[in-house]
Amino acid sequence: MNKEISLVFDIDDTLYSQMEPLLTACEFSLGRALPDPELFYRIFGKRSAEMFLFSESGQVSIHESRLYRIENTMKDMGIPFTREQAEVFQARYKENQSHLHVSDILAGMLDTCQEAGVKMGVITNGPFAHQVQKFHTLGLDKWFTEDQLIVSAGVGVAKPDVQIFRIAEEKWGMNPANTYMVGDSLENDITGAKNAGWKTIWMNHHRYTVSPGMAEPDYIAYTEEELRKLVEKLI
Repeated sequence: MNKEISLVFDIDDTLYSQMEPLLTACEFSLGRALPDPELFYRIFGKRSAEMFLFSESGQVSIHESRLYRIENTMKDMGIPFTREQAEVFQARYKENQSHLHVSDILAGMLDTCQEAGVKMGVITNGPFAHQVQKFHTLGLDKWFTEDQLIVSAGVGVAKPDVQIFRIAEEKWGMNPANTYMVGDSLENDITGAKNAGWKTIWMNHHRYTVSPGMAEPDYIAYTEEELRKLVEKLI
């Protein structure tokens, strides 16, 4: 096995599927099924990225940013949605996140990496306490220590800024030429890591296409099983 490579993982929609807890929370607050779940997920992702920048800069509170993202998502979809429904959504989404887990497929992949002695780490954007709690809820502490976790709010810089990848290299002693970033976001994970000189694996659950001008990932996995096989082949 190749112990020379290093693997760095995103958390959200990479080491667990983010869509199910989001959809169930949204449909609970609406009281009905969404007409286009994939469209909802795409818009919610864009709105989340926008509000993340506002909350990180302190322009709005974290709670307000979370309400705004669902309100604006529903507005974009043309679905009437009240502030009360936004509060219900956020409460249910928070509850759903307390039951997150890593799938058996990805747990097996991480076991294999750990047993092979592969150097690993996690880089995630978001509020520090929230992402650390999610890290433990998912049970990632079976494979990673908190020293192997970098949260954007904890270091003052977020993906896709190259600096967060440089922090990881220095902290974990990784060689960028042999380091793979595994993540779902083309902009944050793939473009950011490519700009840092890393190799990349795009966890593309939703079968998105690469927009013109965006960096092409080195590898694409459409399912967790494909990701497992790819990682095990690389190591």
